[in-house]
Amino acid sequence: MDSAEIEIPSYSLCPISMQLMKDPVTLCTGVTYDRQSIEKWMFTLGNKTCPITRQHIHNSELTPNHTLWRLIQQWCDLNSSKGVHRISTPPPPLDTDQLHKLLRDSESSPASAFQVKALKKFRSVAGESESNRRLMAFSDAPAVLVCLIENPSAETDEAGCCYEVTAACEDALGILYSLPLPEETFDSLATANCLASVASILKRGTSNARFHAAVLLQKVSKKVLERFVMNANDDLIEGLLEVLTEEVCHKATVAALEVLTAMSSTSRRSRIKAIQAGAVSALIESLPDQSVEKKKICERMLCLLDVLCGCAEGRAALVDHAMGVPSVSKKIMRISALATEKAVRILWSICKFSPSQRILNEMVQIGAVAKLCMLVHSDCTPKTNRKA
Repeated sequence: MDSAEIEIPSYSLCPISMQLMKDPVTLCTGVTYDRQSIEKWMFTLGNKTCPITRQHIHNSELTPNHTLWRLIQQWCDLNSSKGVHRISTPPPPLDTDQLHKLLRDSESSPASAFQVKALKKFRSVAGESESNRRLMAFSDAPAVLVCLIENPSAETDEAGCCYEVTAACEDALGILYSLPLPEETFDSLATANCLASVASILKRGTSNARFHAAVLLQKVSKKVLERFVMNANDDLIEGLLEVLTEEVCHKATVAALEVLTAMSSTSRRSRIKAIQAGAVSALIESLPDQSVEKKKICERMLCLLDVLCGCAEGRAALVDHAMGVPSVSKKIMRISALATEKAVRILWSICKFSPSQRILNEMVQIGAVAKLCMLVHSDCTPKTNRKA
């Protein structure tokens, strides 16, 4: 349907999105909106006032406007010859009884095709609306889903998890990813058993599951970092590095970098583990591919490399790599002020704590010294200027 060619009646348009309403619902202020738009306004963006009347929303309950929905359907039918299609009947909001049934089905018959089917239904219902996700989040659902994630680590045989166990774990991760989780859920996700299962998904899961796992770990590390770092195992660090090097997707890469940086900044033990797992080499070999278009990732890579070079083992790994100093030097004055600051800090760490004639000669040959001289006379930050 081309809205530029077909004039849509004003009563059919959502006041927020200005698009044809697919599921019109009325707010307590008497104004009707499309469900997806008003739920995002209230629950995702956290607004407490009606977008049109600016009145305080004292009741977030949404009432389906069946009359308007029928009028919209009639208009669609009248314009069907112009390519306008009928809107499918919106699914009814999830109620408590339906949620309890979903939970019972998801818990029953562990590692079975029935459980996988139940979790896929659970995931589908969660994707229908923000109100469904909020009802799930503030029920027993997060605790049930975390238990499902914890179990596979105990049920893995020599060949790995069976299909049903892996599929159940991945679906549980996908549902948790979509929910606005309460604080206590992050504590549960940071247990050793749960992190071991998530590590397995990071290394062997589908692309979507690995993305969900990386982003969930990012949220957990921001909420309960100390507990998370204490319970994280070597497989988790290796899994995050695999997500980083295999470029699962942009958001997963950013999440993996932020988690690794948080862990390495907080704990020397985690920093050493990351270095031993090949983090320095992985970052050096990925840096040349990071252009201005991937500024955010490049900045985070340099931030992590800066943290890892805060110890002798990290500096040694960078100096020993043939591309180490050239890759870092190349980013000076090419990506952003932050990238330049971190690249200069890394070179400063090498020159201060791990100096050698070979490194100094290399810096001269690749043009790093010339860049540093330019920085001294540029308008960079005082901190970067001092380091240069």
